[in-house]
Amino acid sequence: MARRRTANDTLFAGGAPKVDISPMIDLVFLLLIFFMIAATAITYKKDKRVMIPVATDSKVPELVEGRIVINVYQDGVIRDESGTKVYTEDDVERVMAAAKVRNVNSRLHLRADRRATHEQVKKVINASARGGVNNVIFSTYVTDK
Repeated sequence: MARRRTANDTLFAGGAPKVDISPMIDLVFLLLIFFMIAATAITYKKDKRVMIPVATDSKVPELVEGRIVINVYQDGVIRDESGTKVYTEDDVERVMAAAKVRNVNSRLHLRADRRATHEQVKKVINASARGGVNNVIFSTYVTDK
């Protein structure tokens, strides 16, 4: 049996229109979650044990794609981006050669400790060049001028 419509069943009950904003709130929360996930996908891991030097003329590079992050510690140990895997110079050369095959525009993002010697940093740069990656980005903290 069909039910009779009453005045309360319409959108204009009581003379004023009813607007349901719950779908709009759901959409806002979904967009918020999407942008939060997308923003974290762009970042890379930073090993907190590496003390980055400060430079007055440093710039933040815009392009993140194609970076291979290598950490050089104070004692000369070379590690990967997360700081878990230890590399030798030959390992750096192999990693850079593989990265060059995957992406022609690969770049070495060198996070060298401010207390590391120039010789240790130069070894990593030379190993990267032997692997075919000549473009180097040095990590520094940006300071106000």
